[in-house]
Amino acid sequence: MTVKHITKRQLQTEANRQYIMNVAQDLFSHNGYEKTSMKEISTAAKLPIGSLYYHFKNKEDLLLQICISIARTPMPNLSQDVVQKARKPYQHLFKEIDMYGDLWANAGEAFAYNVYRTFEYIYDTEHSYLSIDFYNNMLNFIKVAQSIGTFDDTISAEEATEYLFMIIRTLIYEWSQTRHHHEDIWLCGKYLPRILKTFVKE
Repeated sequence: MTVKHITKRQLQTEANRQYIMNVAQDLFSHNGYEKTSMKEISTAAKLPIGSLYYHFKNKEDLLLQICISIARTPMPNLSQDVVQKARKPYQHLFKEIDMYGDLWANAGEAFAYNVYRTFEYIYDTEHSYLSIDFYNNMLNFIKVAQSIGTFDDTISAEEATEYLFMIIRTLIYEWSQTRHHHEDIWLCGKYLPRILKTFVKE
């Protein structure tokens, strides 16, 4: 097996790219995507504008990469102490999806409305942009819960996971359109609790 070495230059390039994304996300969150120019991002980052275009095709590409970064954030909780947590699947699935919602809500209301621009790419059906670990952790968690009788086994774990991810996509899209904090959408007893309770057998 060939070990691929990462050079200092590659590390610095990735660090610069992430730095630009952080600065841009902060500006998008406070000023809104439409009102923020690449020049303003360049000034705030104290970098020549050419550096931005070295890493990103344009402002839309920059927004897309920020959203992909959020979507791919590791969500490891369901992979830890799985058997113990699977005894109370409602509590732990709710917590994990809630935490994922926080990742988006913390991006800010001014940022929210433009997330819909990237949905075609972020939430494709093959999960190529969504964290595959998040998906696999949830899938394995549901399988374990089914094996100990705390999750509906009349539906396959794969179907249940797909269904929950469809709900997550829908709720994130709804949040992006209303610009409200996600608690206003899925934590007030309207959607997520009812959906999860149709599956669990605690």
